[in-house]
Amino acid sequence: MENKLSFYNTLTRKVEKFVPNVDGKVAMYTCGPTVYHFAHIGNLRSYIMEDILEKTLRYIGYDVKRVMNITDVGHLSSDADTGEDKMLKGAKREHKTVMEIAKFYTDAFFKDCGKLNIKTPDVVEPATNCIPEFIHMITVLLEKGYAYEAGGNIYFDTSKLKDYYVFSSQSEKELMVGVRDDVDEDENKKNKSDFVLWFTKSKFDDQELKWDSP
Repeated sequence: MENKLSFYNTLTRKVEKFVPNVDGKVAMYTCGPTVYHFAHIGNLRSYIMEDILEKTLRYIGYDVKRVMNITDVGHLSSDADTGEDKMLKGAKREHKTVMEIAKFYTDAFFKDCGKLNIKTPDVVEPATNCIPEFIHMITVLLEKGYAYEAGGNIYFDTSKLKDYYVFSSQSEKELMVGVRDDVDEDENKKNKSDFVLWFTKSKFDDQELKWDSP
């Protein structure tokens, strides 16, 4: 399919002609909302932009399939893998269960999207529906040496992925960790840039949602 559509390529830092992996077909993934509270206008801006992109691709003639997750578990209130699970925080705030909170704010999110004429993605998948896939993926990462256990948690070892920093255009030394007052360093990490893949029960004794650890 011929088109004049071009995008800015974050990897090459250049504007390049769009060429899909499969002629005439485009697969899109949208990082969906964490449904512990109402979406604000800054959140919705992202979905407006992705909706415009999807509709533009369809207008040109592409067969587009867009998938979006709903984060209904596992989103912490801190950028440093610390703090409360936002879903649990919302449940405590409103004296409801996590699942009640998730359903209410998922419905509210799509109601807001409807008011803004944002098309619902072809596939919408809550994170809690994909726990077996997450466990399998983490198990494979452990087996291949890309993840490790420490302090009762499982972390991704960023040192094993040589091009981990390629999209940031910064080296590991250039990235600063713990510069904000609300960001605490995790002593269990091998590298400051490592991140948690799975918390065990020891992280949150009162966690409402639990699954067997990988």
